[in-house]
Amino acid sequence: MVVRVEAQPIALWNSVVRVLFLAVLLTSIVGSGVLAQPSPLRIYWVDVEGGGATLIVAPSGESILVDAGENLDRDVSRVFEVATKVAGLKQIDHFVATHWHADHYGGAITLSTRIPIERYYGSDPLPDKVPEDPQFAKLMPLYKTATKGGSIVLKPGDSLPVRKTPSGPQIELKVLAANRVVMGRPKSPPNPVCSQKAENAADPTENSKSIVLRLTYGKFTFLDAGDLTKAMEERLVCPSNLVGEIDLFQIDHHGLDLSNNPVLIQTIKPRVVVVNNGPQKGAEPNTMKTLFDTPGIQTVWQIHRNLQAGGQVNTAPEFIANQGVDGKADFIQASANPDGSFRVQIGSSGNSKQYKPR
Repeated sequence: MVVRVEAQPIALWNSVVRVLFLAVLLTSIVGSGVLAQPSPLRIYWVDVEGGGATLIVAPSGESILVDAGENLDRDVSRVFEVATKVAGLKQIDHFVATHWHADHYGGAITLSTRIPIERYYGSDPLPDKVPEDPQFAKLMPLYKTATKGGSIVLKPGDSLPVRKTPSGPQIELKVLAANRVVMGRPKSPPNPVCSQKAENAADPTENSKSIVLRLTYGKFTFLDAGDLTKAMEERLVCPSNLVGEIDLFQIDHHGLDLSNNPVLIQTIKPRVVVVNNGPQKGAEPNTMKTLFDTPGIQTVWQIHRNLQAGGQVNTAPEFIANQGVDGKADFIQASANPDGSFRVQIGSSGNSKQYKPR
């Protein structure tokens, strides 16, 4: 028998070469970003003094502006500043008017002259009248001109076409309700919280027609329901929970007590709430008490300190973007990861807090 001892060094050398090759390949892949963590999803709440203006920027760079404040230079300039200088956008890809009240769609009229808005969406065809809004007759013709008649009607069950990155997780912006119609729900167990519900009269105003959007990025969830009021809020979670559990919740209707049904909030179990109020609007006592009494809510953030006379309730000062009426207009931003972790911060360098996955 002949033993070929000389082959062993060759085999060992081949193994070393393979290990070195794999190490170089892995270093190259990591350096190229292939194995890097997916980019975060960003959300900005612009201070429009108690109106609505929520800017979402997907990891792909695609942008969705949900509401745009009033058609005032104050609001338009603030939205434009956050969109261009903070978020670095050259255009708004999607603009969603949750409903036809001036403090939600009006700002898009002038904003569209400062930055291109590619697509417009609403809860129904552009209406001819909204009796409770005195600005409607003046603003809607201007809005129709801005959209060139091209507003897309969103229906329950629709999803906005938001691009995902090639290596990133799925991102979905789904319409759960619009124009007082709720999306069909799959068979699921009854919601036990519904046994606590109170009678809430139907709301005939535009508020109850608000588009309800649930954003999902991997395991992270965010809910924006515009100015939805209590009867419609109840329909989202009764007899069963259509919404699911939510990581980050934008308070309904700026925190007014006409909205924010405790049955909704206790069912969706938000971990963090952002109140897009003004100094003299929103963050009302019953709503704030509901938030502070709901188990699992870790932090309530406010755009403004509530300065209304009598009975005002505020979160801790470090979680309020704007403390007074001195003209300061800090925004609040969130940066969310697909594992469900996220961070909320005041402005570009203010107080911040990190939240672990659920």
